[in-house]
Parts: sequence; structure tokens; C-alpha cells
Amino acid sequence: MVQPDSTISLKIEDVVRNKEVKISSLNDILKAIASFNSKLDLDYVLKQVVRYAAGLTNSGAASIILAGNSENELVIAHSTDLKKSIKFPRHKGIAGACIDSGEIKIVNDVKKCELYYDEVDKDVGTYTHSILCFPLILNGETIGCVELMNKKDGTVFNNDDIAIAAIISSLASVSIRNSEIHERLQREYSVLERQVPQNSMVIGNDKEFNDILKKVKKLKDGKTHVLILGESGTGKGVLAKYIHDNSIRNKSPFVTISCALYSETLLESELFGHEKGAFTGADKQKKGRFELAAGGTVFLDEIGEMDNKAQVKLLQVLQEKTFERVGGTETLTADVRIIAATNANLKEAVRNKKFREDLYFRIKVIDFELPPLRNRLKDVPRLANFFLEKYRNELNRFVLEFDDESREALCRYDYPGNIRELENAVERAVVLAEDDVIHIHDLPDEIRFEKPCGERDFLGTDERTLPGTEEEMVRNALIKCKGNQTKAAKLLGITRDKMRYRIARYNIPIPHKL
Repeated sequence: MVQPDSTISLKIEDVVRNKEVKISSLNDILKAIASFNSKLDLDYVLKQVVRYAAGLTNSGAASIILAGNSENELVIAHSTDLKKSIKFPRHKGIAGACIDSGEIKIVNDVKKCELYYDEVDKDVGTYTHSILCFPLILNGETIGCVELMNKKDGTVFNNDDIAIAAIISSLASVSIRNSEIHERLQREYSVLERQVPQNSMVIGNDKEFNDILKKVKKLKDGKTHVLILGESGTGKGVLAKYIHDNSIRNKSPFVTISCALYSETLLESELFGHEKGAFTGADKQKKGRFELAAGGTVFLDEIGEMDNKAQVKLLQVLQEKTFERVGGTETLTADVRIIAATNANLKEAVRNKKFREDLYFRIKVIDFELPPLRNRLKDVPRLANFFLEKYRNELNRFVLEFDDESREALCRYDYPGNIRELENAVERAVVLAEDDVIHIHDLPDEIRFEKPCGERDFLGTDERTLPGTEEEMVRNALIKCKGNQTKAAKLLGITRDKMRYRIARYNIPIPHKL
């Protein structure tokens, strides 16, 4: 019999073997089992475990305690009465003794127990008199514990409470582990769903491009951060995935985020996650990309568009390997490699105080600049064949090859949209092809009517009717449109990609930066 002022340690198997639970409790235990297994959402399962553990033992409060980021600390992962996660030293608490020993701990007077750690009570303003702590054990491994505090009726924890705790321990451990596995698989599936296997696109005979691939092979350790530069559509994301797949991190997630797609608040949330109630609409806790990519790679596309606040938090990740969720205080560890990419001129952004200089040098440990497709036109046939194979399979079209005229047209076009434009052109041709061969009329007009180098008219117009050179026309259009590239392209009757290509080709400064 448990004594009112006793401190006892018991093995779970001994309790289950030697003690029968009251019949009146069995119905509630069956309800608990059904509840634990009704969903595979980890937060839901944790909530149900503490709810039923407290209810079945008539406890005033209950908490689930798991290992923290450090092996020397524990964290209260879920509680009936706490609104935030709390960390405490593993060696000072009754919970730590429970987890280390794998035994049930019953302390009916915490003042007489040397293991009791009262700083948690001081932090949250509670008072603990008695504790029943039982481990969560699965396949011989203790994954955490459940701590019950203070019987509501003022009595101490008794033999029936201990028996119930032993049963819940076995049930909850399986449910929690299944939920953790489900969450991990869902996270990995979500990551894979966003990623299209693209390693086969890393092809070509261009010397500059192959030199890059040779250097990539030296990045297998998965530690060094990488910056990839290049125009839109040159394959920066493909190269990032290739770097990840050829590193020791290739068994862990590769997570992509485009920094240009989100507002300041949403970008922080996407990167670092947020706590429930952190801002309007944050109705539950959300894990960010750095948590989802644990052990793997985070690919930050369009990093030049990242706002200053997010840059500061990213710098913390790079320097300290830690971060906090938006609205949270818990410090999390970021074991990830960062690969960043941009088509912007980061050096100029640093000079204009739009990008932090310290962050620039942190991410630019190893940098690659991908050549535009116009500089590696010899690779067009291989890339075109790759896309032909891809889309005839995806679209279930029996298209075997390009005829000579269409292949020649593909090889003489300058591709202001780079590889992405080539891919779109081939997809279009596969859709429109009327037989098993792609003909010239299946290609987009800009490719069909492109003249060989030396014979091309400026912007598709007879140059004799226009004053000045191509470079002057682009400069004048940008000045007239006050640096707005989209408006300038529309004014000249070309695409924005073609405008950007010519700006880069002639190294034309944008007017508002003059």
C-alpha cells in the first residue's frame, strides 16, 4: 500500500502483472484507447493522453515531458494547464529520474524528495504537493514521460492510480510513436510532392557548365553553404537539388521556398514556423521550412527579395544554427545546409543597403554562376531530347523526334527565358504535333522566325526604320518607363525575359539606380 508521505519507484511490468484495475475504470480506459488511436495527428494524441491520464486518476494537472534539443534538458511538450513550452534541466527533476530509470515514480510529498525541482512552479505560479510520473516506453526505449500533479480531492496517489498509469504508459507510447512516424512521413511526402526529380536535367557538354559540376562533387560533406547565381530559367533550382542529392544529406528532405512569393510576416512564418496566436489567422502551431528540412537542405530561391527582418533571422541560423518560431520563445536547432539562389546583383544590393553585407558573405562560401542557355547552345539538342522524352510520357503522346528544320530552329534561337523557355517550347510542340515527328510549325513563332546570327532584325522590326542601336532603344525605353522593365518591354513589343536579357547583355544600369 502506498504511504501518504512515501517516495516509491516501480517497474511497469511488475505493476501490470500484480495489480488488477477496478472494473469501474475499464470502460474509461477503453475510451482512452479509442481516443489515442482515433487520429494520427501528434498534437491531438498528446492532448488526449494528458486529458485521460489526468481524468482517470483525478489529477489536478498533467503534462507530457520529452527530451529537448540538448541531451541535458527536458521540455514540457503538452500540458493541461500551461500555455507555453517550458524547459528544465534533466538531472534536477523527478521527470528526468523517471525517464533515465524507465520506472514509475510516486512522490506524495515533494518537499521530502531531493529530486523535486521547484523552478517550474515558480515560473508558472503553481503549487505542487504530490507527483505520479510514469515513463513512455516503446521497444525498450524511453521516449518521454507523463507527469501527474496533485489529486483533486486532496488525497495522495494510490495503487489504483499507479495501475492506471502503467496501462496508459503502454498504450500512449505506441500511439505517440505512430503519430511521430506519421508526421515524419507526411512531412517527407509533402517535401517530395513539391520536388520533381530533376537530376537527369543536369546534362550538357558546355565546358563552363561541366566545370561547375566537377566542383559540386567536392561538396559531399553537406556542411558548406552555397550561393547560385544566374538569369531566370538557367536551372538554379535543378543545380541545388543536384548538390543535395550528391551530398551526405540526400536521405533527408530537400525543402524549397521562393522568398519573392511571401510578404514579410508570411515569409518568416514559412521559414521559421509560428506559434498558435502569433498573428491573426495563426490558429495553430506551424512548423517552418527549417524544421521540415531537419538534417537536409533548405533551398532559398530569390534570396535577393528577402526583407531585412528575415535576413536578420537567417543570419542567426547561419551563425548560431538556432532560431525561434514567430511568436515563440523556444530556441530550436537548425541542422540544415542552406543553398541560396538569385538572379539579382547581390553586390549592388549590398552597396545600396538592400541586402546585409554580413549575410552576403555568410551564404557566399561557395558560389556558382550558371551560364545562360544562349552561351551553351551546343547543349540544346540534348536538353530538347530530354524534354521530348519527359512530355511524351507525361502527356501520353507518341512523338519520337524533331525533324531537321525544327531542330535547326531550336539551335539558333537565343532563349532569353533560358532552359525554362526551351522546356515550354518542347511541351507545346508535343501537344500540337499531328504525327510522330515535331515540325517547324509546331514551335512557337519566336523560334520559328528567328533569323541566324548576323541577319536578325532588332526586336523583330526592320532596323532601317528605327533610329539608333538596339542598346540605345532599350536604354531609352527604360528611361521613359522610369526603370520599370515590364512596361519598357511592353513599349518595345517584346517579353520581359527578352528585355532582361538585353539589359544584361549590354550591362545597362536601371535608371533609378543611376
